[in-house]
Amino acid sequence: MAVVERDGTHDPATGRVLTGSWLWDSSLVLASHLAADDSAPLRLRGATVLELGAGGTGLPGIAAVACLGAARCVLTDVRALLPGLRANADANGLTAAQADVRELRWGDQLEHQLRVDVVLMSDVFYDPVDMPAMAATLRGLWRDGADGGTVGWASSEVRDSVQDCMDVLREHGFEVAEVDRLTRPLLRDPDQTAAFAVYRVSLRREEGS
Repeated sequence: MAVVERDGTHDPATGRVLTGSWLWDSSLVLASHLAADDSAPLRLRGATVLELGAGGTGLPGIAAVACLGAARCVLTDVRALLPGLRANADANGLTAAQADVRELRWGDQLEHQLRVDVVLMSDVFYDPVDMPAMAATLRGLWRDGADGGTVGWASSEVRDSVQDCMDVLREHGFEVAEVDRLTRPLLRDPDQTAAFAVYRVSLRREEGS
């Protein structure tokens, strides 16, 4: 797969460089896990996949379509990162119908007509303060169904704040279960290693539902 990084992407409000425009290890970890997990292709085949906080590369969402059988990906993040997402989709031969790039801030919702089968997230568990807003957006995306409804996978570097983020998501009705863990050299500092985990995310069913 091709990866396009846009080093000059800045937050228009603060002028700070948006590091989300770079490829980070968690994206590779999640894409690799989906390719190796026997159950993932069954859920991805023909699916509409939404990547929340896709950064500037959208690697997991694009890989789901380009390599793993998904029909369509919706790549979401803040407006400044959208050109990078479009560039990466184009670089991997995805049409506009196969890769939809949209602004979505946590706490906001997309239109109700959008049916999302799979939600992907990489490196979004870093500040517990942001989790209630993210949970609100996730609730708007989740659906029930005879096919099992919406499912989610997430990946993150293992750090102290991750567990705090998980606790907040659980308080908002989500189940988060670790399904894989590995240690790998860091992309931007290969002499250093870090632990990464992959999680399965689901919305807890209400009693009587």
